[in-house]
Amino acid sequence: MPLNKLFEGSSIRGTAGVYPLTAENLLRVGLALCILMVIEEREPLMCVNELNFCTMSLAVGFMNGGGDVIVGTQDCSLNVIYKQEENFQELVFIGLSEEDKLKLESILYSRYNMPKKEGNQVGRLWIQESRP
Repeated sequence: MPLNKLFEGSSIRGTAGVYPLTAENLLRVGLALCILMVIEEREPLMCVNELNFCTMSLAVGFMNGGGDVIVGTQDCSLNVIYKQEENFQELVFIGLSEEDKLKLESILYSRYNMPKKEGNQVGRLWIQESRP
């Protein structure tokens, strides 16, 4: 499925548990986001405004790529804001350009496996508002 069906503007919208907001898809998107940041030589750091099914699925993928996730702050080059309206959820990505989305599509839909970190290289989740 093309990325323009995944992203609507700067967000991914839908119902949690149904594509595109499935745990598996969000894990892949999070991993691809981390890989993109590493390729672009940006610090692999993502901020989310709260922990829930969608943000945690995204964060697990991001950490699998070696990136760190901070909860409750918006001081990162990549911020993800979770919004909910009844049965409709939305992840708004702040800090992704249109060019970034094209690169992300290339990473997500390439034939090659996305590299994952192991052991101490796996990223961390910081629930306080900043890393120590």
